[in-house]
Amino acid sequence: MADDLARAGQLLGRGLRARRLELGIAQNVLAAGLCAQSLINKIEQGQMPNPILLTQLCERLRLPMQQAVRQNYLIRRQPTFSRKVHKLYQAGRFAEVVAYMDAADLLPTLKTDEDLKTYYYYYGWALYQVTHEAPGALRCVRTALTMMVPQRPSQYRSLEVLLIALENYLVADHQPGNFAGFERALAIMRTKRVMDPDENLNAIFYRYAQVLLQQGQVDQAVRIISEGVNWAVSHDSHYLLADDYTLLAQAYL
Repeated sequence: MADDLARAGQLLGRGLRARRLELGIAQNVLAAGLCAQSLINKIEQGQMPNPILLTQLCERLRLPMQQAVRQNYLIRRQPTFSRKVHKLYQAGRFAEVVAYMDAADLLPTLKTDEDLKTYYYYYGWALYQVTHEAPGALRCVRTALTMMVPQRPSQYRSLEVLLIALENYLVADHQPGNFAGFERALAIMRTKRVMDPDENLNAIFYRYAQVLLQQGQVDQAVRIISEGVNWAVSHDSHYLLADDYTLLAQAYL
């Protein structure tokens, strides 16, 4: 585990340094008002900062946090059946999302499987945030998953992969050690079987690592977060990258 954490610190340091150089910011400018320049140098060499300083550095490097505490990941580049749902969801107003989506006149208006799967994704997650109980949310997620035809296709849409991982996330509390859904989702990603833009999928690494940390599997969590960081970098995406870095710092501590 110590080796994993050391590699995580090096990964973080390289990532922050690459971003700093990309923006043309000197170490002393990045450090100004936050910490000593020597600490920035140490961080870039692999010393893990505390989460508060790391958050501040990410903000200064324009690596925005995606509201990681609330975990309300908005699906990007997916069918948008309702601007109101997206707005409420992104603001974390989950009770209003549930009430709006409960309205009898909304569901019948959705005609495509993609819109229906998106509906159940948002509804399931919002319901879980409101009730903190998995059964109702799981019914939504599993309803969406039944719309996959065939059930084990050779190619997947990114929304379907997110649903597979979300199902595992919801069962993880009462089935410790059950990571089959996460592993299936990652296997699909690793073998490049996602047919549409997959920027959202970094959320899977994040949620999987979060569950691993909650269950005390720190070394495995670090490996998954590190893979998520490498995945984001290889896809030239900053989406959730700052969140990954903060989770790395929490694992390290």
